[in-house]
Amino acid sequence: MLMGVIRKLFCSLAVVSVLAGVAYGDIAIANYSYNVAPSGSYPDSGGVELTDGTDLTAAWGAGISHPNSTPLVGWRYIDGSITFNFTQVETVGSFTVWAADSDGYAGVGVPATITLSTAGETFTQTFTVTNPAGNGTTVPLTFEGFSVTTDQLTVSFVRGYEWTMYSEVTFSSVPEPAHVGAALGTGVLAVLVWMRRRRRA
Repeated sequence: MLMGVIRKLFCSLAVVSVLAGVAYGDIAIANYSYNVAPSGSYPDSGGVELTDGTDLTAAWGAGISHPNSTPLVGWRYIDGSITFNFTQVETVGSFTVWAADSDGYAGVGVPATITLSTAGETFTQTFTVTNPAGNGTTVPLTFEGFSVTTDQLTVSFVRGYEWTMYSEVTFSSVPEPAHVGAALGTGVLAVLVWMRRRRRA
């Protein structure tokens, strides 16, 4: 009986964890600009390819010689940066860059490092990129463990290969304390209701 109580309690705590996670959300991007324009071979058509929702796409890799690389924005022999403007001031807690993971096939690969910074670099943090296993597609490189409130962020990269190519960039907000508190309250309430029903049974 005790083990049953413990199992139900852990289930309730799991619900709390899931509800707390819901508080994170993607941040709306108004527009963005480059310090150095992408290559003419892989341009950013219309200036929207990094925010059009196309994240997973083909890239060069083992046994892949002619991928559908049109959605990719690419730079050759360049360490570049992209400045993203949000629709309002946001507290950012993570961001994801979808990069072509080709392990050097056709000279394409993930960057060596990615730096996130605000205007004037009042906030700046550099992340080392770990090359994921496999190749032949874009992969999500997610970075977190920080919190910065701003309406503009710049994502800079140091290339790891001849070509650096991206398909999408997204930012996520830090959950507001009120949201987390509400989620915890819901979880506790679920436990209390269950215990009350058990006593009546």
